[in-house]
Amino acid sequence: MLADFKGMLEERKQLLKDMQELHSRSSFDSNAQEQWDRMDARYTELDALIASAQRAHTVESRAKQLSERMFESKPSASRAAVSAGSVDITSTPEYREMFVRACRSGSMAEIRGTINGNSNSTTNAPVPVDMQRRVLELASKTSYLRSLATVYSIASDQQVTIDTGAPQGYLVDESTTTTDSYAAPTNAVTESSFGFSRITVKDFAYACRVPVTKFALADYITGGDYMARRIAEGVFVEEENRLINGDGSTSATGNPAQPKGVVKYIKDVAAQGYTTTLGSTGDGWASLAPDDIIKAVHKILPRYRRNLTWFVCDDFASKVRTMKDSANRYLWQVSDNVTEGLTNGINGQLYGIPVVISEHMPTATAAGSVLGICGDFSKVEIYDRGPIEFKIDDSTGLQKLLTYMQAWKRSDVCVTNTAAFCWLKAL
Repeated sequence: MLADFKGMLEERKQLLKDMQELHSRSSFDSNAQEQWDRMDARYTELDALIASAQRAHTVESRAKQLSERMFESKPSASRAAVSAGSVDITSTPEYREMFVRACRSGSMAEIRGTINGNSNSTTNAPVPVDMQRRVLELASKTSYLRSLATVYSIASDQQVTIDTGAPQGYLVDESTTTTDSYAAPTNAVTESSFGFSRITVKDFAYACRVPVTKFALADYITGGDYMARRIAEGVFVEEENRLINGDGSTSATGNPAQPKGVVKYIKDVAAQGYTTTLGSTGDGWASLAPDDIIKAVHKILPRYRRNLTWFVCDDFASKVRTMKDSANRYLWQVSDNVTEGLTNGINGQLYGIPVVISEHMPTATAAGSVLGICGDFSKVEIYDRGPIEFKIDDSTGLQKLLTYMQAWKRSDVCVTNTAAFCWLKAL
């Protein structure tokens, strides 16, 4: 029975990794959704089987030793087995129950004692594996950039290669003026190097701290999932903002260091920018013409145009949605009866390219500002340094009967090939 139990735990752990890998793919089509649904159904089935096996184990254990409780302050035999590395403790039902109890009581003593045998330590509390799955689902809905980018997990700072130029190929003449079998080329291949650079991927921390009354913890927040989701949402929203808009600045008093965000990576390549053409300098959105959208896309070489996405702010979408032709017809529409138009009859696309609207994309329209980005976002790489973590502070707000719950995660981002992007530049 123990072997079956461990087998189910390992299967659930592997299933979560497979779901993470599937979620990180740049293209999430109907086949991927069907695969996700099958894995999710199996995960739910395993949850039920593991819970049933654990109940049976609990009954048997209590029948033998009524005086003992599982996971008491002193390590029991079963806890020692888990601590010895037989299974991942965060994937066990016992750990999940302890995490929920910590959320309710505001005390992490039980979790700390279980992880390292010292209830007075300052050990952080990893999110239980099944909660991590739900947090990942939340991230996929909250972070549009993460759903498009390529996501990696790393254990330390490391260097990655950035493309800055491709080598030039040449036609070689294989004709010969001799009559033997050796065909000597009449021209040599011109040497051509390619450019690249190396950057160090770092880790930047994004955190959220929430005060909760002990009454709310006891009366309303009964499952633990709710708190995990709400606090995780705050972390992921801030991460999305910085991964898009970070200016790459170093740490200064009162101002933490920021990652170099996607917008800055792309804006720094002036050659990939296309300046809007209507009106005059400083006209903002009024300077954006329909032709500008098409011409900007052609800043990208054809070999990079097979997986493009428009990544824009809501103001951009509103501006383009209200563009009209000389007959007062909207250009961006499902044009079943209109043969012309930016979408050619496809809703939600511009020039045949899907559109993603992000609340974090810049809205500034001053001269030189980024109005929108188009490109292959699989060339955006996000590097996660470990999972999201939680910590419960049950002492700071004790006088007011408050418990503080804090969560954080670390990550960085880079654009590995800026030639696969273009950006619309405000006139």
